[in-house]
Amino acid sequence: MAIYDILKEVEDKRTSKQGMCEFNGFLEDYLSILETNEDKQEEYKVLSSLFEMDNNLRIVVNLKLNINKKAIANQIIRYKDAFKLPVGAICCPYIIYGMFENEQKAILWMYGDKEEYIFAKALYYVISEPENEYEGTRNEFIAMSMNTDSLFDRLKSVHTFLIEGKKAGVVQRHLDHEVFESYEKMYQLANQMATYQKDNVKEILKAATSYEDCIYQIIVKWFLLKKFSYVQYMMNKTTLQKEHEGNVKKQRQVAKEKSDAIQFISFTELWKLTKTL
Repeated sequence: MAIYDILKEVEDKRTSKQGMCEFNGFLEDYLSILETNEDKQEEYKVLSSLFEMDNNLRIVVNLKLNINKKAIANQIIRYKDAFKLPVGAICCPYIIYGMFENEQKAILWMYGDKEEYIFAKALYYVISEPENEYEGTRNEFIAMSMNTDSLFDRLKSVHTFLIEGKKAGVVQRHLDHEVFESYEKMYQLANQMATYQKDNVKEILKAATSYEDCIYQIIVKWFLLKKFSYVQYMMNKTTLQKEHEGNVKKQRQVAKEKSDAIQFISFTELWKLTKTL
C-alpha cells in the first residue's frame, strides 16, 4: 500500500483505546484545536502555512513507532537497550500527508532547527525500515524540521515536493545540503547531542516526573542518533564512490564506526543512577 492509504487507516485515541496516535484527520480540523493552545502557536503558524498550500491535507499527530529488531541496520548498530523499549516508545510528532494528482505523499515534520532535523531524519529511517506496515513508502515522503525562522525557505522545498512533483530523494538531498552542507556537519552535531545527554543525564533524571518514562526517552534519543549516524552515511552514494571506491563493505565499516562512537550509558547504569539522586 502507498503512504496515504496506510496513514489514513491509522486509528487515533479519539476513536480507539488501541489508537497508535493522538490525532489523525484533516489538517484543518487539527488547526482548530491548536488555535486555542497557547503553547502551540509556533506550530500553528507553520501548519497554517502548509494548509494554505493545500486545503485537503491530512495530519497524523504523535504516531507511535516500533523498532524492527531484525532490520540489518539495527543489528549492525547493536544498541541492545533499544530493544528493551516498550511498544510505541518512539513517537513521531507530525506527519502531514495528502493526494497530489493521484500521487500519495507525506512529510515527516518536527518543529525546530538543526537538532530536530537530525531526529526527523532518524524517525524517517525507523518508519521506512523493512518488514513493517510502512515498508515500501520510502520514496513517497520526506523528513524535515521547520520553524518560523526557516519557514520561507522550507516552504519552497515543500512546494517543490508536493505541488511541483519533484522526487522525494531529490528534495531530501537538497534539504540535507541546505541545513548542514555535509554529512560530517550532521554527524558532528549528532555526536555532540549524544555526549550532552550523557554528561547531563543526572540533571535530566532529576527533573523527571517518572524515572521509567525518562529512561526510555533517553534511550530513544541515543538510538535515533546512532540510527541516523549509520544510515545517513550508508545512504550517501557519492561517499561510496569517492571515499570507498564503490566498496559497500568498506562504507558499512566506517558507518558502523561512526555509530559506535555515539556514546551512551547502559539501561542498567541509568537505573543505578536514580538510586543516587
